[in-house]
Amino acid sequence: MARKVKEKQPVTRRAPRQARAHFKIQLMLDAAMQVLEQRDPASLTTNEVAERAGVSIGTLYQYFDGKQALMEALVKRELGDLSGRILASLDGAAPTEPGGRIRAIVRAALGSYGGRNRVHRMLIAHAMSRGGPNRLNPLYDALVALMSGGGVRGADGKAHVLPPADAFVLAHAVSGVLRTMITSPEKQPPRAAVEDALVRLVARFVS
Repeated sequence: MARKVKEKQPVTRRAPRQARAHFKIQLMLDAAMQVLEQRDPASLTTNEVAERAGVSIGTLYQYFDGKQALMEALVKRELGDLSGRILASLDGAAPTEPGGRIRAIVRAALGSYGGRNRVHRMLIAHAMSRGGPNRLNPLYDALVALMSGGGVRGADGKAHVLPPADAFVLAHAVSGVLRTMITSPEKQPPRAAVEDALVRLVARFVS
């Protein structure tokens, strides 16, 4: 009698439809962040992440098909949080002082990193090497819309509505400074001095 060959069945990925599944995913992503606080992405392993999260390796592979998928999910979460903090800082009435919006953006982008700058730096570098700038397009679009719609308060205290091209240049100039501060924190001027410089940049741009 011919022997039946048992085919290897592919792992079925679970869609995180329940609160419990979302909780497990957050546990695994938090565990990956903890691992990255101690080593670089190249040495991160799914086994260590699963062990630290308190789940089986099989559970991890039910949601992620490997280390790269885990890293991509982590990048998506962290960049989403960054965008959310910045956009939240733009809600409400416009500040009355010149440069108030710029200071709010800087503080929202940098103020909540605490002692995890190294991890965020690695994640953003990982994102930039894999088409990361496109993931921040909604944030850039929101900044451009703010500057070309609501306007930018200049040194004269008045709100100046910028042409779309000017708004595009200024939004990307500010975001470029923020990205550099996050990814290359060594030998940087004090944050307050950078805020002041960005405010002067904006004020002169609209004067």
